[in-house]
Amino acid sequence: MKPQVFALWAALCAAMLAASCAPAPGGDGPLRMGEVAEPPGLNPLVFDNATVFYLGPLVHGYLLDADGEGRLIPALATAVPSIANGGVSRDGRTVTYHLRRGVHWHDGAPFDARDVLFSFAAVRNPNNAVPDRTGFDHVASVSAIDPYTVQVRLTQPFSPFVPSVFTMGANDPYPILPAHLLARKASLNNDPYNAAPVGLGPYKLVSWQHGAKLTFEADAHFWRGPPAIKRIDLESVPSANTLQTLFQGHQIDVLVARTTGGRVFYDAIRSVAQTHTVLKPHYEFDFVILNQAHPPLDDVRVRRALAYGIDHVRIMRELNGELFVPGDSDRLAGQFAYDPAIRQPPYDPGRAAALLDAAGWHLDGGVRKKNGRPLTLDLVSTTESPTTGRFDLLAQQQLAKLGIRASEKSYGYNVVWASAAQHGINQTGRFDVEYSGWQPNAVADHSYLFRCDTRPPAGDNLARICDPVIEAAARRELQAIDPAEEASGDRAISRRLVEQSDLIFLGFNREAVAYRDGITGIVPSVLGEHLWNVYAWKRTP
Repeated sequence: MKPQVFALWAALCAAMLAASCAPAPGGDGPLRMGEVAEPPGLNPLVFDNATVFYLGPLVHGYLLDADGEGRLIPALATAVPSIANGGVSRDGRTVTYHLRRGVHWHDGAPFDARDVLFSFAAVRNPNNAVPDRTGFDHVASVSAIDPYTVQVRLTQPFSPFVPSVFTMGANDPYPILPAHLLARKASLNNDPYNAAPVGLGPYKLVSWQHGAKLTFEADAHFWRGPPAIKRIDLESVPSANTLQTLFQGHQIDVLVARTTGGRVFYDAIRSVAQTHTVLKPHYEFDFVILNQAHPPLDDVRVRRALAYGIDHVRIMRELNGELFVPGDSDRLAGQFAYDPAIRQPPYDPGRAAALLDAAGWHLDGGVRKKNGRPLTLDLVSTTESPTTGRFDLLAQQQLAKLGIRASEKSYGYNVVWASAAQHGINQTGRFDVEYSGWQPNAVADHSYLFRCDTRPPAGDNLARICDPVIEAAARRELQAIDPAEEASGDRAISRRLVEQSDLIFLGFNREAVAYRDGITGIVPSVLGEHLWNVYAWKRTP
């Protein structure tokens, strides 16, 4: 998923499920939820927004869902295509989807292959402001073999294709859209549908009081069966502190303390009476970006000195407490391509100093200098994130002991992540070091963060890495048909990133999912997509 998952209110632990009214009754009473930021719309195809993606499973349907462990499971497609079941051809160039029969849109229209064909066309339509077309850019053709069979031909094998396309586990999880309502539209960017979607999900939007509340009602014809909870109210809540107070007062039902900066919030809600709190490891990995377009960070010795010189494990434990999960790469233990042999440099300021000396940066009056020029770095953080600011402060103190002058520069989240045309900090490269995070969802490939062809403004390789070893490993991974070969290429990328200290991996976190007694069926997700099975949630009197 795009970096909005590591977004403004994620950093404040504020993208939460909550409610802001009186205690909800049991039985058939509404489940009251809340968000500190109202979504700009409810069509994930044209809004690159964490809240829009997060709420998608309420309203929309996908070819494949992803369960609590991040595994793809059948949804509108009756099977996950693979070579073993014949859904993927042996040359990796053809993918076949068998569609579920008897499914209906919220307005009663039948779902079939026409909707899938239209959805592919909508993503590929250059008039639509689609956040990311990864996977779709490898499609040569899409055709309907019959009303319930769709065949996709690829320009070349692309190992992440199945998880990337119309699945709940995609980096950007786009849903299937209704051809009968949208096929004649030249563009969907400003279409009224975006604020009043007709979907295939378990709930349908019945009202939207902008700035106040969205109301969803269970679709009695949902293909998995009608949801037990008949109504969900999603209300705008002024702040994370307000959400915390409401949960403590039993005025909200379900709350999610997002990964980054969640320690204080978690400590406040974990002991609330008559509630349950579950910690779930999360695939989102945090890391320090080292901008290689800025000397001296183009020197591997300087980058490695930073890796030795910042005690990132201690800092992350201090920031996130029990929510912190150590990690030396972009993979959690047990995740695809995880390699326990990959280890980052441990905290060792002595070795850091030796590397800086070897690179020509010598201490002079307590400051590292080379040819009379001091070693200075700009550490970027976002004004909305106390976690990134606190990390920068602690790292700044440790770098000062090495003789490195590091200054913190804080910008608004929207300024940091704005496009190059809007002079965004990341896209224009106006930083040296930056704390960031990435939520990859179920897609195994992360090479788009590290390849030469994805350096800004062409993509999200914000460290500006361009390494022939990584390029070769990425080609091997992306064109692999054998999962073992795919994993081998992926591990080679991770090893090289650590060997070259292209960035500093900071580990992972657990998300705290809290809910009131009497609510059952909640299965927290390693992808952070905790609404993945909202259709199965129930509440008792």
